[in-house]
Amino acid sequence: MNPTRSFQSKAAHRVASLLVVGLLAASCVGVRPPAVERPAPGGRTAILVHVPAEPSWHDFACLAAVPAAVKANGGTPALIALPEPGAIPREVEDYLRRYKPQAVYRLAAPPPKAEVAPTGHRMLPADSADAAACLLARTFWTDSNAVVLCPPDDYSTALVASALAGRLQAPLLFAGPSGIPPATRRCIRELGAKEAIVVGKAPKAAAALARRLRVVELADAHAVLAWARDRKLPVRYLAAANPRDRTATVVRKLSLAAPMLAAARQGLVLPLDLEVLWKKGFDGKECPEDAPPGTPESKKPPRKGTLAVGGRQFLYTVTTGKGTLYLLAHIDLDGDGRFGKGEGPFRTGDVVTLAGTRCSLALGRRNGVGQADVRLTTPVADEIVGRLRAAYAALGGPPDHLCIVGFPDAIPMAVVQDNPGSKQDLPSDFPLANADADPFAELALGRVIAEDACFATLYASRVLTYADLLDPSWFPRTAYGRWENTYGPLFENVGFQPPFHHDVQHLKWKVAPAPGVKGKRARGFDQDSPAARSALLTHMAHSWWKDLGQTYTWDSTVLLAPVLVESGGCLTTALDREPDFRSVVARLLRNGAVGYTGNARPGIAYQEQLRAEFWNGVLGGLTIGQAHRRAANSNLVTMLETGQLGGGPNRYQLHIRGLFGDPGFAPRIPSPPKSPPAHTKVTDGLVSVHAPVAWWPVRIRVPEDWKKWKDKDLYVVRGAGTYPHRHWVGGGYDKEETYVNAELRTARKVKAIEQVQTPPKPLGWAGKYAVDEHGDGTRTYHWRVRLIDFDQAKGTILSKIDRLDYRIQFAD
Repeated sequence: MNPTRSFQSKAAHRVASLLVVGLLAASCVGVRPPAVERPAPGGRTAILVHVPAEPSWHDFACLAAVPAAVKANGGTPALIALPEPGAIPREVEDYLRRYKPQAVYRLAAPPPKAEVAPTGHRMLPADSADAAACLLARTFWTDSNAVVLCPPDDYSTALVASALAGRLQAPLLFAGPSGIPPATRRCIRELGAKEAIVVGKAPKAAAALARRLRVVELADAHAVLAWARDRKLPVRYLAAANPRDRTATVVRKLSLAAPMLAAARQGLVLPLDLEVLWKKGFDGKECPEDAPPGTPESKKPPRKGTLAVGGRQFLYTVTTGKGTLYLLAHIDLDGDGRFGKGEGPFRTGDVVTLAGTRCSLALGRRNGVGQADVRLTTPVADEIVGRLRAAYAALGGPPDHLCIVGFPDAIPMAVVQDNPGSKQDLPSDFPLANADADPFAELALGRVIAEDACFATLYASRVLTYADLLDPSWFPRTAYGRWENTYGPLFENVGFQPPFHHDVQHLKWKVAPAPGVKGKRARGFDQDSPAARSALLTHMAHSWWKDLGQTYTWDSTVLLAPVLVESGGCLTTALDREPDFRSVVARLLRNGAVGYTGNARPGIAYQEQLRAEFWNGVLGGLTIGQAHRRAANSNLVTMLETGQLGGGPNRYQLHIRGLFGDPGFAPRIPSPPKSPPAHTKVTDGLVSVHAPVAWWPVRIRVPEDWKKWKDKDLYVVRGAGTYPHRHWVGGGYDKEETYVNAELRTARKVKAIEQVQTPPKPLGWAGKYAVDEHGDGTRTYHWRVRLIDFDQAKGTILSKIDRLDYRIQFAD
């Protein structure tokens, strides 16, 4: 009887358990075990690996399982790191129910006594990383032209090797400083390998292999990137992870998801071995006396304290700028007890070197966990960008997608200075997306977060096998949340169903209203809501990191269809407010979401450009990372045209808007656009900007805060490929002007751009353009064009034009 068949009787269970133990015993004494039943060709396979919370050989076994999962599923791994003792969480059960695998393998240390596997699960017992890797190789390969080897005790190198093996669909095996274990040698012979790629420091292993095989030695991640470049192996995606997250971060081992994402997205892993401080707070005391010598007069009593960095202590003083809200810090850098030249004033976002370490400052009592005058973050953003650019250089240029795996205590966000007069900082991933000197983003960047390693790998499996999860019970359904109701025409234009509108009346009563009792509703929708069965969800309401305003909460148990969520709510992505990083975003990604984009600080009207351009990108077939980049760069065009590079509402929104999830994920779009979107056409030095064929006036759901518009009609206009420039006005509502971005990519330099027609005001352009330089020597010219004027109170089009032409004069 084969020990890995589905067990259907108690007798079969007992026999199978004895054979499983026999398999392990055979592998331990050096006898080749019988062949394990392999997955059927073309079938769906899931691999579950038991991974304890503490560092262990199981971590390396999980990394060896990545290329096995890639091989088993033809490029889309379904691999989940189960918490010990291996109980399957309900969220994983929900995924397996949707995925419907033909085979489920469980890789784990053997139980202390013979036990049976769950029905339908095929056990892969191992007691070491070496044994696990060999067992995986025998299970999922009959032969392999190449094998990848790395040390079994170097986690950083193993992350790199795992992704590389996944890209090559070759087994990952382990070889330490002392050489290659005998069982691994036999495994390599049985596979008939002709090439061995040794990643990391294993000279004895490489020397032993060189007697029989062609050996490639790659010392580190940069060597792997350069080898991929030379071998013309396309690398369109980098997954950056901190290998120290096994021990040094609040949420451990999220890095296990990095090689899964990289291998499936034509990418590789870049380990960033960083010693991180993320907004470490230092709190002082209020000084009753005047500001210390060398510091400015303070509107409020100054605060004094000590910063402890690198074994040294530094006195600081924080004062409040007179007549404004902003805070200033002075730091005694030389230890003379005074605040002299070069020791301030510093503001939030400034970088100060303390004990040889460059640190970003965040000033203010509410910019992190608890109360603190000064918060320090290191490494600073430009140092992380420098490491990323060194990797791009090894690769021969930046990839299209960059996935940051982990919370900011693994890879910090940039700490950006807010507009003058503000006490808050702006935690932002946007600076990490820049690969050159101009301000535009080159990388389609997203950050993967999760509540633990199990849910990180579950999330990766979900987005990578998304095409296998599609089901008419949720696709192509869509949903609105609370105040949002304007994007439905865009969704319907590409074949999605009209959105279900979740609002307060759909929340169930926790305490039913009664005479003298106001009643209390639930804070989010329940499992029966159509919003739990949607492919897209767009939301707007007062929110914070604990809930998506009256829609979903950070402790919700409602399981979701694979849904892409976008919100204009405030503070939903504030990852600096909870010591354990709990958030509604992490809970959405745990319970079924495939991506999330929202705000780290209070959202303002100007965010509507980013929101609309994100949906324009997604509905146009871009990945969510590319759509997020499109939105950011579009917003940057507005910033440059309106002079906001140093500060302003569009700059504020640019930095607080983040994407959480795999940037390489693209949701399924039901159909091409029924009505063509706005677009740019370039012919013979003429750029023609075409309006969308259809314009859709939409009566908006007026927020309760807009008291002047209670019980009144208010409209906006939507068009595929367009976006609103939104801002609050004295009439008590968000006023919108609608624009299209024109783009011209060329290797030539432009001397002038001239609008050919003279449309009625306010249509046309402002006569300004922005330039985004590219690494290949080309550049893109961007400018905004207004093609419609709309009366929001009446819901009528005042004027519009279908096309505007721009004549290009080149410098050469």
